[in-house]
Parts: sequence; structure tokens; C-alpha cells
Amino acid sequence: MGTAPRAPKEPAAIKIGDLVLDRYRVVEQIASGGHSVVFRGLDERLSRPVCIKVFSGLGGKSGVGRTSYEHFVQEAFALSRLTHPNTLRIYDFGHLGDAAAAAPGERDGMPLQVCEFMNGGTLSQVIREQGRQSLEETARVVGAMCAALGEAHALGIVHRDIKPQNILFGAVGTNKLPKLADFGIAKWSADSEQHELAKRAEDTAIVAGQKLAMYSPSWAAPEQLAGQPVSAATDIYSLAVVAVYMLSAKAIFADEDVYAGYKKRRHADELIRDALLPQKVPMRVIALLTRALAFDPKKRLTKVEELATGLATALEADAGEERRPAQEPTAALQPVTPTIPELAITPPVGTPTVAKRGGNTVPPPIANPAPPAPPAATRTTRHSVPPPIAAAAAAPVASADIPPVVAPQAAPLPPAIPHPQAAPGAWQPPQVRTPWMANAPLAGGAPVRLALADTPVHVGQRNVHFILSAPTTAVDLLGGQGKVRITFIAAPNGHRILHLKGLSCFVAHLGGRPSPAVTLDQPGDVALVTPRAQEIGHIRVVNGVSDAGSFVFPLGAALVAVSAEDCSDPILFDFGPGSDAYFVYTRGRAIPVSTSRRR
Repeated sequence: MGTAPRAPKEPAAIKIGDLVLDRYRVVEQIASGGHSVVFRGLDERLSRPVCIKVFSGLGGKSGVGRTSYEHFVQEAFALSRLTHPNTLRIYDFGHLGDAAAAAPGERDGMPLQVCEFMNGGTLSQVIREQGRQSLEETARVVGAMCAALGEAHALGIVHRDIKPQNILFGAVGTNKLPKLADFGIAKWSADSEQHELAKRAEDTAIVAGQKLAMYSPSWAAPEQLAGQPVSAATDIYSLAVVAVYMLSAKAIFADEDVYAGYKKRRHADELIRDALLPQKVPMRVIALLTRALAFDPKKRLTKVEELATGLATALEADAGEERRPAQEPTAALQPVTPTIPELAITPPVGTPTVAKRGGNTVPPPIANPAPPAPPAATRTTRHSVPPPIAAAAAAPVASADIPPVVAPQAAPLPPAIPHPQAAPGAWQPPQVRTPWMANAPLAGGAPVRLALADTPVHVGQRNVHFILSAPTTAVDLLGGQGKVRITFIAAPNGHRILHLKGLSCFVAHLGGRPSPAVTLDQPGDVALVTPRAQEIGHIRVVNGVSDAGSFVFPLGAALVAVSAEDCSDPILFDFGPGSDAYFVYTRGRAIPVSTSRRR
């Protein structure tokens, strides 16, 4: 007989105001349950909110306690392997006190993990507050979870605890980005690499010395309830239950004991129809979810991506029948994580145009290391994107007279053409799609001078922000449909290399392949891309041209100038018309706090 589980220890090893792992300040407790206590914290090194999850010691030294302990530690290793934008990111992991001298479940040595803080609540909270969700929103959220699980399954990780409480949202502008959390009871497949075995919790029965059920009964697959082996089909089943819950606001297996729930799952098709037909859910969706909830795992969908594709196809068909407009509005918002691939990585912008003056052709100053200053600001000039992202000189450069030049313009892009057949498994460039900068207007006129401000300034059809950053501190920028993180890296030649990482999406050099991050050593354009290669935005990274004590930048049809005394090394990150633009600088004056913010 196993040792009886002890009551959870009071998490006195960590309290409000404590500094853990030498950088994370504990702010408040926000949740508890299972085998952990969750706090909101502050990363004092990077000034960002974090989530601090501390093992609670449930079960003490018993088999239950040991299993809980090892699964908690396992979660950190699972998250460290997962990089998908729709998976909760882990920042750090460690122990409180002397971990080496403490046994699992004791107060000293309690493990803790630090993750990103999600400020948009859970899916269960959303359903409680808003009721059932539309097919469009269900396809968006479930599609995002499918994409996250697709990566996990490819690495041999089965989540085993898909439920609304483990689907979190983070606010990204007016959108809510869904992320999959809580891999604490995830199961690593037995055929994974041998050297990873030490980083996984063993099978529950072996670790605990007794059978320990680790699932959520209302959302679990029948094989979990029966104690049988799990697989990717187990996660497909639970996610389909969540989809029914979103569409109907009804948990079809709720309030049942394990045995009754197991029998009830044999008749899932009847429960799905009863829940969804009154909501006028299309029959193709009901058929898809019925297959995903097949009692026999072998009869379910074979891959989690099939669930996402099926929902997206049904949504597209439904939109075509009832809601498709005659012409797609250009400003329509797209889902943060769409589930239908729209292959659209932008090719490089075409050959830059040139300005002529007196019969002479003047190329844009792309290759010149230091363009001379134009005459007085009152004279009409046109500026281009200057070259390498270097620490800009603060002093103005005197010059006699220079011909005006224009910003790089793209040649008209040809219609999309099919790509030649590639070898099986090879990556193929997607179809052409025109970014906003390809048709950007010519910037001209007297520069609009911008003063430092802590509130956005509307100019050039953008909301312009100023951000003062330490040279090596990461800065998060949000614009359009994407959120990115930029970090400056010092180069031996004195220039700065820019590391740009997607937080809510992937990124790509124009014409390149999507990746988690890109680097820039000169001005350029970057595409924001979903995991399924759909473009959702573009960023133009621009240096300023020195002009009589200021740096002048093209911004839409306008020229804007910032004082070299305010910012001596500004770089402009432009998300395009109707969105945001950011001046990020590391040397200059502090941004003044407005009177309205002091109140």
C-alpha cells in the first residue's frame, strides 16, 4: 500500500516581495492548484512582467509527491524544447534554497519555473464571460492549439491535459493571442533520444510505485480514463472536446465520475449533435468533430493538423455561402494564427527608382557610408533609406548643394505564378504578394519636427512612439498584426547589428524563409509571417539622414525630423500605414513624462 499523500505545504518558502533567482520580484499570488502555486512577478533586469510557478510539495516524500515533483521538473524541459509562437515560453528555471541538500517535496530546494505572463485570461474565463464562440473564433483558437501541438507531437511530446484552463490569452493590440500552457503531465514517447531520458518523468506507475491518475476527467480521452497508453490521438480528442465547448458553451462530459464518463464517451456522436445542432453549426463541422471524438484512437483524425484544416475549410465554405463580401476590405484584420496556408512571403523589393536633376541620374544613397547633409530644412528635399545600422553621428554635416533623391520604390510586381516542382520535402518559395512599402508614396516637403513624447504622435498615417533603451536591452514593439522583440548587438567595426525576433509570429527577410528571428546589419524590410507562411504584416527598418542637427526619416508621404540632441542614434521601425512606427534610440535625452500621466 502506498504512503498516504500529505496536505500541500504552505508555500512560505516564497512570499510577496521576495527576489528569486537573483532577478525576479514576487508581486502577487494569482493561482494555486495541482502541484504548484503561481505568482505574478517582475523581471527586474528587463522590466517585464513574468509568471513564477513554484512547486507546492504536494504529497511530501510519498510516491505521489515524487511523481508530482518529477513532472513539474519535466515541464521545464518540455517547454525549453518548444519554440512555437502559440506555446507558452519559458524564461528560466531553478530551485529555492539548497536544492542539493533537500529531498523532493521539502521546503528547501523547491523547483520553480519562470514563464511569460499572459494578461488575457484563460479560455474557460472567456466562455464564462462571453458565452459560446463563433465558428471563426473557434477555428482561430483551435487552429493555434493545433499548430502548437503539431510541434510538440513532432518532438514526441503528448500534452495529455488539453482543457480550457490551459489555453491562455495574451493581449496583442486589439487581438488576443492564444497560447498552450501547462505541460506538467506531458508524456514523452518511448522512442525519443536515449540521452533525453534523464530529463523526463518516468511512467507514472513506475515513479510513484502506485497508480496515479494524471488527467482532467471532463476533457480526457477514453484511453486516459482506462489507464491505457496515450498518443497524439489523445490530444486530438481533448482538443475536439474543447472545440465543442467553444461552439456551444457546454462541456459534454462534465459532472461525471470516471466510470460513467467512460461509458458516455461511447456515444459522443449523439452528444455532439445535441450540443451543436441547436447552435446551427454546419454539418461538416459536426462530422469533423465526430471523427475527432471517435472512441477508438485508430479511427480518429491521424494528425492534429487535420482538425485545424477541417475547421478552416468549413469556415471558408461558410463565409462563401453567407458572409463573403464582394470586395475584401484592405484594412480587414486577419487572425493572429490562421489555419489555412496562404503562401505569401514577399520577394525582395524591385530596383530603386532615382531622381534626376539637371539631366544627371542620382542613385539612392544605399552604399554610401555617410551621406552629406542637405541645405536648410526649409528647402524641399527628399530622403532615402540610408545604409548600415550604425551609431549615427550627432553632429550635422555641412554641404554645399546636393540633388534630391527619393525613397526606394518597387517596380510593379508581376502576378503570382506557380513555382516549378521541387524535390519531395524541399521548401518552395511561396507566391508573390505586394507589401505596403512597394507602393509607398514619395516622401517630400519640409520635415515635420518631432519632440520626445511619452504618448503617440500621429503623423504620416502612423502613431509614432519614442523608446529609449539601454544598448543591450531587448525592446518589444507591437504593430499591425505582429509583435516583435529587437536587441542591438555591438559589432567589432563599431556598427550595430539588429536581432529581430517574432513574439506572436515568425519573421523573414523579404524573399526568405520564415524563422523565429532574423538579423540586420543594414536597413531593410522584414515580413511578419504565420507558421503556415501567411504574411500578416511588414516592417521597414530605416536609418535617418543627418540634416542640420537633426535626423530626417521618410514616413509615408511626409518627412519627419528628430533632434540629434534628443536622439543621437535613432532607428525607425515602421509597421506601415494605419499602424505604428517606433523611434528606438540608446543615446540621448530621457523621454519626458506628460502632465496627464503624472496625475
